Amino acid sequence: MSQSGRISMNRRGFLRAGALLSMGGGGILATRASNAGAFESNGILEIDPVGEFGAQPSAGIVHGNRQLVELTEFNSVNESPGLIQRIHSTVPGSMAHSPIANLDGSTKAIDRHLRFRNSYGSIIWICIAFPDSVNCGGHLGEHATRGWWAIGLNQEVYVLKTQSRWVYYFAEAEDGAVWAGEDLSACVLRTSPFDNCKEHCLFGDRRVGMRGKTFYSDTLIVNLVR
Repeated sequence: MSQSGRISMNRRGFLRAGALLSMGGGGILATRASNAGAFESNGILEIDPVGEFGAQPSAGIVHGNRQLVELTEFNSVNESPGLIQRIHSTVPGSMAHSPIANLDGSTKAIDRHLRFRNSYGSIIWICIAFPDSVNCGGHLGEHATRGWWAIGLNQEVYVLKTQSRWVYYFAEAEDGAVWAGEDLSACVLRTSPFDNCKEHCLFGDRRVGMRGKTFYSDTLIVNLVR
């Protein structure tokens, strides 16, 4: 990227950050900073995404030097890439719905943790969306979006602490494989890091279709496989 391009992108990021911070509750960026502190106080480190989209995995955002969380039927789900390359919705948010078929009726607020593991092979870049009516209410889509995290083979990244029962994600691998779905349509930035609302779309942003996942325990590990 040329120097002028970087300056333009930095200015765009600054303007976007200013718009988000002007939202109620201090904005998503302020919320993320607050959450990061909460994670550390509980002895859990939140790993923020760093680097440009398409960059190689950084030691700063992966758990390559840590023992991976054990995968069990209770806390994980294996996800293979699909044939859907990219979802374009003519009506913003028209695909959005809860992936949960049946709830237990519980409204107890508990912290739930989302992780991704690369058992696929090629480097994978991931972005997520989750309910956030406080910072992204109304025309902003009721959901926050974050990304991109880059993870290599047999690496794991911790991306979110939430009290929601469901989350969404979109992922694509260096070899062209795509994990997409029709559970949520969202605008995402092409650069990293970003912290946005799903319908806060600017020129050059991508609209992608995301897969929805439900928490059945306090930890969900999405294991990306072939």
